[in-house]
Amino acid sequence: MIKFLIIGLGTIGYRHFESLYKCNEYFSIDCYDISEQSISRVKNYVNLKKKKHKVKFLRSLNKLDKKYDFLIHATSSNIRLKTLKKILKNTNIKFCILEKLLAQNLNDLNKFKLIFKNIENCWVNTPMHEWDLYIKFKKKINIDNVSKIEFNYFDGLACNAIHFIDFVSTWKKQLPKNLDTSKLKNWYESKRNGFFDVYGKLIIVYPDNTILVLKSYKNKKNYHCHVYEKKNKWTLIENEKKFYSTNGFKQTGVVEYQSQLTSKIIKKIIKSKKCELPKLDWSIECHIPLLKSLLKYWNSSYNTNIKNLPIT
Repeated sequence: MIKFLIIGLGTIGYRHFESLYKCNEYFSIDCYDISEQSISRVKNYVNLKKKKHKVKFLRSLNKLDKKYDFLIHATSSNIRLKTLKKILKNTNIKFCILEKLLAQNLNDLNKFKLIFKNIENCWVNTPMHEWDLYIKFKKKINIDNVSKIEFNYFDGLACNAIHFIDFVSTWKKQLPKNLDTSKLKNWYESKRNGFFDVYGKLIIVYPDNTILVLKSYKNKKNYHCHVYEKKNKWTLIENEKKFYSTNGFKQTGVVEYQSQLTSKIIKKIIKSKKCELPKLDWSIECHIPLLKSLLKYWNSSYNTNIKNLPIT
């Protein structure tokens, strides 16, 4: 029986659990969260669906089993490293999927590199590489002929920028050389109490001078992506599950919810020890320039010198 450990049962952790619980395979799933409300939500789901998986709710990280096949770590970024270190002290993990953002400071990001050595394989859940629509999109575009990519009008620039930076960096096989925060605007308190995000435009420049533009504003419009290829412009509209180009090409695709995607990724890993999510070491390199730039912008905005950026 394959054994899972899910740490954090908030919105995303619940969706990971839901995806696993839908599977016809017989899993053992241990769950941990300090929130009684989050635990009750999962318990209600289990009582409603009544499948044969073995589910256990842990009240302490000291109650972990000695070995798990998979760890899905879905806490907030401010406690991710702390809880991960405690988990690895008490148990052995074969495969690990970490939620983003990995951390709120550069020191913690560097410590993740050491943790990576203790786990056979570790990925970060920035899943655009796993989505059918985006896989098809990449196949139709010669990235070497692209001068600019824009992701426009998505929610949560600070907390979600890593999705797009990882996606484009992996596609190009290059890390950003510069992030321009001069077009960012005001910080605001996010939906999660104690965390913040920012409006405005973030401009990322790559070594070959390709430009990635990320836009997020208070006055929302429909989220979409533009890719400017030589003599051709591509548009992807995620909620319509389609993309098209100025030369007349059109195609549709699928974007799975997390409650559909987790089990798909797990099955890939079980079969081949591989998936399309970024490995931890690569994701860290994508996180570093983003966190550096946003920390600098926060400190310039508030005339402070904080080391921990309160985003998640």
